[in-house]
Amino acid sequence: PVTAASLTTICAFLPLLTLDGISGTILLPIPLIVICVVIASLIECFIVLPGHLRHSLEGTAAHKASRLRRRFDVSFNNFREVHFRKCLEWSVNNRRMTISLAFASLILGIGLLLGGRIGFSFFPQPDGTTITADARFVAGSPIDRIEDFLAEAKRTLLEAEAETGEQIINLVLTKVGKDSRGPKGSHVGHLVVEVLPPDKRVTSNAEFIRIWRSKIASPAGMESFLITSSIVGPAGSAIEVQLTGNDPLTLKNAAMQFQQALSEYPGVFGIRDDTTFGKEQLIYELSPTGKAIGLNGQSLGAQLRSAFQGELVQIFQDQGDEIEVRVRLDQSESSSLRALESLPIVVGENDSATLADVATLSYQRGFDSLRHSNGLLGVTVVADVDRSIANANQVRASLDRNVMPQIAQQYDVKYEFGGEAKDQGSQLSDLAVALPLSLLLIYIVVAWAFSSYAWPIAVMCVIPFGLAGALFGHWLLNVDLTMLSIFGFFGVSGIVINDSIILVMCFKELRENGVKVRQAAIDAGLRSLRAVLLTSITTVVGVMPLLFEQATQAQFLKPLIISLAFGLIFGTLIVLFLLPAFLVSIENMAMQMASIHSRFPKTFVASRLAQLITAGVSRVNTSTSRFVMAPKNKQNGKMSQGSEP
Repeated sequence: PVTAASLTTICAFLPLLTLDGISGTILLPIPLIVICVVIASLIECFIVLPGHLRHSLEGTAAHKASRLRRRFDVSFNNFREVHFRKCLEWSVNNRRMTISLAFASLILGIGLLLGGRIGFSFFPQPDGTTITADARFVAGSPIDRIEDFLAEAKRTLLEAEAETGEQIINLVLTKVGKDSRGPKGSHVGHLVVEVLPPDKRVTSNAEFIRIWRSKIASPAGMESFLITSSIVGPAGSAIEVQLTGNDPLTLKNAAMQFQQALSEYPGVFGIRDDTTFGKEQLIYELSPTGKAIGLNGQSLGAQLRSAFQGELVQIFQDQGDEIEVRVRLDQSESSSLRALESLPIVVGENDSATLADVATLSYQRGFDSLRHSNGLLGVTVVADVDRSIANANQVRASLDRNVMPQIAQQYDVKYEFGGEAKDQGSQLSDLAVALPLSLLLIYIVVAWAFSSYAWPIAVMCVIPFGLAGALFGHWLLNVDLTMLSIFGFFGVSGIVINDSIILVMCFKELRENGVKVRQAAIDAGLRSLRAVLLTSITTVVGVMPLLFEQATQAQFLKPLIISLAFGLIFGTLIVLFLLPAFLVSIENMAMQMASIHSRFPKTFVASRLAQLITAGVSRVNTSTSRFVMAPKNKQNGKMSQGSEP
């Protein structure tokens, strides 16, 4: 039992070593350390522990047990033989009711998850220690305007801190001419705020940002003021949607409509895209006259480029330096719109016309940069989610169902969710392979331990109900499921299997000694009570302090601890009360199947088989005749044999 219990725990965690991507990188130490510790403890159990027990028993054999120990033993035996026995007998005698209640709890737990009462987040994301604010004015705005606004933003920042009633800010830095997303110019700037770690304050980053934003008034000429907060955890935005298409302006309009829809969701903040408007551009397009005289866009563009950037006409050497000579418009003419409209354009060999005659001019806002994805223009919209208010998965599901199809149809664009959603889908697909592999390995180990293919089913039937306990724990504490919660599910499976092996071993031994099924199940539960309780209590008490830890690092582990603690508490009840009922039901079904008799006598099948074998041997040895079985003689019940030519 000890070896089987250790191997099942190893098998539960072993497939987790194959995970790839973000979760595989971050969470690899968990299964690796668990496996190493179990192997070390198994060696210690068989090699070191017997020596320790020998010295301990020799030293205590002559001593009488203390009064506290005797009182504890009497109390525990009284609890086991009176109260626990009554509950166990009721569960075995009413095993259909017991099994029905267990399945009802499992259905309820799954219903809480599928119904949205329990959310799912890819990873816990505690607040970081940096808040960044990016201010962007209309292109061409004077630099003193952005400086004045950043000074005002810093003043309101200190007011927001005073309103919270606690110290939050460590350091404030401002920078003009560049924001955190990359664009440069006198019209952009950003403000970086270093805040205290989350475990040293009460106010969250999202709440502090909300207070700060409410105090900021947008001045004239401001295009956007974006406040984002750093998080502790894997990179990737909670909401990230990439739009692809052929026209940049259409993509930008689609992105702006999507951002407007995002702003209506509570808890969603920091909405931005990676394609920002730049300076105003002058767009030229050939007029019908220009097309009629044979001009095209390429030739007209070449002449405009030569006029404004210059045409290289000569390169000469001057005292070892290479000098380029370019011919271009005078500075006063190149900066005048009237001079541009009257710019002469060469038409044919000897003719010319003004630019206003061969082209039409219009103004349009350009973009700082254009990005591509798979050969198409792309715009990526990202946003953050305050997880105390909204769940990122539920927001994405609502967007995919209610918002994105209409935007894609209206603007003729394609969309794809990325960021956290993409990583989450990849990791869950890997877990969909790891879980069946883990169960298969556990089944093989238990089948080896019991030398049976049926007993492992009885042992493993308690696994789903332990998972139901983990779901109830997340619901009671109002904590979202995460990838660490799933790792906790694997741990619960291994530990609950250990308890099941102990009880089933006792049951099997009692049955081999001739004890009746019902009594064997009850006695196995009574014998296993102390061992099962010790396993569960020591594990729960060992991990419970982490559940109350407020440090930032502990926030990652809380979903794992909830899965282990509540899954094990619920799994212990399942092992002690449901498993005996399962064992009695399985034994009764086996006896009912064994009691089914054929209407043919037992000697009938054996005699027929012997005659068939004899006929086959005779057919091999004799090639001139074949033997067939004649029908049974109804009068004397004997078999007759005839030959067929």
